[in-house]
Amino acid sequence: MSTPAVAFLQASGKPFRIFETDVDGVDFSTIDIGAFFAEQMGIPGERVYKSLMASAQGTLVMGLVPVTGKISLKALANAVGKKKATMVPPTEAEELSGSVVGGISPFGLLTPMPIVVDQGAFAHPTIAVSGGNRQLKVELTPADLVEMLGATIAAIALD
Repeated sequence: MSTPAVAFLQASGKPFRIFETDVDGVDFSTIDIGAFFAEQMGIPGERVYKSLMASAQGTLVMGLVPVTGKISLKALANAVGKKKATMVPPTEAEELSGSVVGGISPFGLLTPMPIVVDQGAFAHPTIAVSGGNRQLKVELTPADLVEMLGATIAAIALD
């Protein structure tokens, strides 16, 4: 299955693995999505990262944090030189990314924006992020992810 995120990764020439999960009949409103994908992939939840979109005083920004935690909006804002940030509503995040919530990838976004990766990613050999839809996850090294995205590294995750 190809998505803009997978096409972006393929064009990069960097190594990555694709995990495709059957989500037919899965009610995402009633489950812990992160735990579901960690189990499907056979990796700990702290290695599965979610993509969260925020507005930091008018600047769109995406933060990547483990699905097992939450994001510090203040730390995210500070990472892009702003004082505060608020989450972008889910429908707006879908429009800006071109993907549905639960499948928003930092790769191949319709609307380019700064991306901030929680520094905890570097405690792991690889992390997984969305591959552009709810069925796909991609696994790669944190260093390759940061390099490909030109991302900033900061302490943005809360336990």
